[in-house]
Amino acid sequence: MLLLILVLYIAPNLYHSKGVVIKRDPAIEQQIAALFDNEDYNKDKLEEIISPDSLKMFVFDPNKIDSIGWKKLGLSSKTTHTILNYRNKGGWFKDTGDIRKMWSLKKADADRIIPYISIEEREHKDYPKPEWLKKKEEIPALASIDINKAEAEDMRNVPGLEYPLPYKIVYYREKLGGFLQIEQVKETAGMNDTIYQAIRKYLKIVPVLVKKININTATDDDLSQHPYIVRNIAKAIFIYRQQHGNYKQVEDIKKIVFLKEEVYKKIAPYLSITD
Repeated sequence: MLLLILVLYIAPNLYHSKGVVIKRDPAIEQQIAALFDNEDYNKDKLEEIISPDSLKMFVFDPNKIDSIGWKKLGLSSKTTHTILNYRNKGGWFKDTGDIRKMWSLKKADADRIIPYISIEEREHKDYPKPEWLKKKEEIPALASIDINKAEAEDMRNVPGLEYPLPYKIVYYREKLGGFLQIEQVKETAGMNDTIYQAIRKYLKIVPVLVKKININTATDDDLSQHPYIVRNIAKAIFIYRQQHGNYKQVEDIKKIVFLKEEVYKKIAPYLSITD
């Protein structure tokens, strides 16, 4: 009886095994799964190869711009999703620097888009501000900043000029001895062309007597402190004076054989022979 029961139990399995047999290949299944898992990753990789220089930047409010707008600014799908998810959960960008809090946003992308951020103040729909308070809080149009006189605090309201750039501009100006052209601001450490183009309209320059270095008294160490005078040029100016006596005019440094004309034109306005 037990033998008969065993045969009846096994027989259906033997019959079906000859019917439909499904062969599974773990390797192929793993490859297919990987394709789906990497779909978003591959999209991000394709987006990353887009050159920032080919993008047309525009002013935007990070609290209002949609996914299409973020992608036009060159952000990846992953970063766009992170930002929109933050906003959907009640997040609000109060200041231009808040965008850096998005963990998936690259520093280079943040530096590139921040100068174009313009945030409208959020007003509670149930408690709108009275007109007298709105007028009181109106900020007058930003006056042009004289880059030869302005201190770091004077530059803090320039849109796109974030800390610590105002301090770096002042520091560079002091080392230089004063700006002769507005374009020299671009030479400030940490400044890039995108930021410069965004702040350029707020800058002006009033001609001043720049601080000059006396090439008849300065040591090679003194000369090399100037941003335009590299160490070997500073040493050559010093040694030539030691060998030939004091310079009669600044142009005499052109007698140094390896001093190129373009270098001379750049450094000459910051040199003197006065006592």
